[in-house]
Amino acid sequence: MLAKGGKLTKKGKVRSNKKNPKNKESNIETSKKEERDRVTKEAKSAAESDGDFVSESNIGDLDMDEFFNSIVEEVGDKIDKNDDDDDDDDDDDEESDKNEEVVDDEDGDSDEENVEAEEEAMKAEMLALSKSDPDFHKYLQENESSLLDFSGDKEEEEEEADDEMMDGEEDEKARKKRRKVDKEEKSVVDTTANKPQNNLVIVNPKVLKSYERGAFESHGIKALKRIISAYRSACHMADTNDPNEDSTGRIRENNDTKTRTYHIESSMVFDRLMVICLKHCHEEFRYHLLGEGVIPEFEEDEDNDDQEMKDNEDEIDVNKPIHPRKMAKSTRWLQIKVSINSFMKATLHLMSEAKESKLLSFILKALENYIPFLSAFPNVGKSMLKKLIILWSSTTDQSSDYHAVRLNAFLRIRQLALTQPFPFIETVLKSSYLSYARCAKFANAASVSALLPILTFMGNSVVELYTLDYASSYQHAFIYIRQLALHLRTALQKKTPEAFRVVYCWQYLHCLKLWTAVLASSCKSSKGGDSSLSDGEANLMRSLIYPLVEIVFGVARLIPTTRHLPLRLHCVRYLQQLAAFSTTYIPTTSILLEALDLKEIAMNPKRIKGNSNSGAGDNIRGVRLPLIFKLPKVDALRTTEQLDACLGEVFLLLNREVDLYRYSAGFPEFTTRICQRLRKFSKETKNGKFRAYARGCIELCEKHAKFAMEARSSLEEAPKDIKRLEILLPANVPSMDERYNTEIGKEKRLETASQPVLSNAAKAKQKKMAVEKEEEEGKVVKKRKKRKKKSKTTSVNEVDLKNVDALQEQDEVELGVNWSDSDSDDKAEA
Repeated sequence: MLAKGGKLTKKGKVRSNKKNPKNKESNIETSKKEERDRVTKEAKSAAESDGDFVSESNIGDLDMDEFFNSIVEEVGDKIDKNDDDDDDDDDDDEESDKNEEVVDDEDGDSDEENVEAEEEAMKAEMLALSKSDPDFHKYLQENESSLLDFSGDKEEEEEEADDEMMDGEEDEKARKKRRKVDKEEKSVVDTTANKPQNNLVIVNPKVLKSYERGAFESHGIKALKRIISAYRSACHMADTNDPNEDSTGRIRENNDTKTRTYHIESSMVFDRLMVICLKHCHEEFRYHLLGEGVIPEFEEDEDNDDQEMKDNEDEIDVNKPIHPRKMAKSTRWLQIKVSINSFMKATLHLMSEAKESKLLSFILKALENYIPFLSAFPNVGKSMLKKLIILWSSTTDQSSDYHAVRLNAFLRIRQLALTQPFPFIETVLKSSYLSYARCAKFANAASVSALLPILTFMGNSVVELYTLDYASSYQHAFIYIRQLALHLRTALQKKTPEAFRVVYCWQYLHCLKLWTAVLASSCKSSKGGDSSLSDGEANLMRSLIYPLVEIVFGVARLIPTTRHLPLRLHCVRYLQQLAAFSTTYIPTTSILLEALDLKEIAMNPKRIKGNSNSGAGDNIRGVRLPLIFKLPKVDALRTTEQLDACLGEVFLLLNREVDLYRYSAGFPEFTTRICQRLRKFSKETKNGKFRAYARGCIELCEKHAKFAMEARSSLEEAPKDIKRLEILLPANVPSMDERYNTEIGKEKRLETASQPVLSNAAKAKQKKMAVEKEEEEGKVVKKRKKRKKKSKTTSVNEVDLKNVDALQEQDEVELGVNWSDSDSDDKAEA
């Protein structure tokens, strides 16, 4: 049968007419009459031009049905065999020339042009169909072969086929994959289509499973948007009562003018939805933006993009940044961008609402795969950093479960510093240091034992962050070390209790300890041969050692009293750490030997019974110097426990000082003063333990001095010309920093082993005493504030009057950390 709306061309073949596809059925009868008229005219013209009308090669003796069947069979054979014989083409050209001479031009030139355009469109569609779905094309050949009939020579067909292949956007596999995704998305849409009129979608296990299949197996974008919308609704379940707020679970979809609200059916569905989204959404983001699902925006970059995609799939490093332009190359970027933004904001809201440590740890671990995508969302990155800083620096929860939250929060902060564009790392450095300083402010004498592990972890974290980019770290370290120097200068000039209290506090000491560790770590990295560091970057951080050493010496000598001896010993530890890691001579023997001149050491110690009211009960179990920086006002350094702790620390640090410089060419001269003072001390003291300490240090100095005298005799240079500090270091002997780390490790093990184990009753008593001390200190602070307000207008310091010009940089002091005594004003501006 003739195809619906078909006509005969000049060449005697069936033509498909697609001008009015909607009215095909109504025009069937009219088209048949026109076809019969055309056939009759062609038969008459053929009879006039050809005498052999009834031969087998002609068709004049056939009726209408046989005529159409013969044409269909002929065209079908041509398509199956795909014959390209030149002789047949010549015959066809001759027949077409003869037919063109006798056929009447009833339609006119314009109608012929329209028919030609429709024939070309028909050929393109049939050719694409034969390649995309060969089974369906075969079915048409067997049952509806008339649909495949179109005019034109075989050479034109081949040229159009080539043009179709060049102009196609996707190959056969891509089209099959796209049809499969469309079917899956259609199934997902059908699943959620039967929702109530208020657009409320009940997320049950069946709906969730269809979302998973469509988003993560078939890689459908619609399904991915639906499951992220459901995830966002789940994150905002606690605040979905107000329908007018933007923080609800109502998500407005791009292709829908109505809002759709997702309701989680049960806790099991909620848990699975959370786990599925946090674990697998990043795979879809990477698939559509950097993986196999990428459709490049520019065709000329297809080869390069394919190679980059293969490299990305082979090596996925979550600590490497992803350039936003790289993601924007995908034509799906605008769609995926909205999904990523919605997912990250919902996750941030979930982190702010979560209270359980295990849930927070799970979320923070899952965020590892999403942090690199935040390079295109700077505002979301800043919000993420702010929340991570809060979790990392929280001191309210000191349980073991929350330590995992604090650790994972720091890992995400470090990942943000590595993956986000350049200015972001400076925000990370600033926020981390200010948070550390604010936490150190509350480490008073009562709570320092509980906060010390947290502060130690935070300090190590800050050191790690400041070793990522030394160019940015130098700028921040310079500002904050200068701030410490300005506070010290103010205390030296004013010499008031308030100015001294700014320097002699745990906050100031912990900041000194932090910058000592930062500079020591930078010197260690540059000395270790890190290829990523240039000499300029290493020298930048080393240039800050001298000002920091001067600050530490100034703090140690600010108040040279017996009560502040523990603080001076802390300063000696900081200086020795800097000397060991920078391989620099920083003498601290003067501070240590001055401790032996204190008059309390020559006096007989007192034995004081424990009394909580007198404040001497702390001496019963010994004195832990790492937890104090000053001794009690009453009977400072007069008890046996205090003398043993302080003098033991003095000789420990003195022996470490000797061990640090034992391989220096000037070591014999360095130990001369130490040996003289220790011999005098051993004669004056009546305590056998202290006398043994002094003699042991003298023997150590003499032993190393003898080795240095023999070793430097073979040197060609004079000791004054030697620039290397450890010029006498033999081969296979540890360096200064290695020996220092070994001694610190031994000291920590001894301290852990000697630490007494308190009973539950003693712990409760100690906690009660700490609470009472905090209350007393709070009352004292309030009284001091009242006195300040009353005497604010009348108190004038003479030093201020003499040194007005030197104190004009008050604005510099206010930058950064807030060093005021008020606990309410914790926020710092920088």
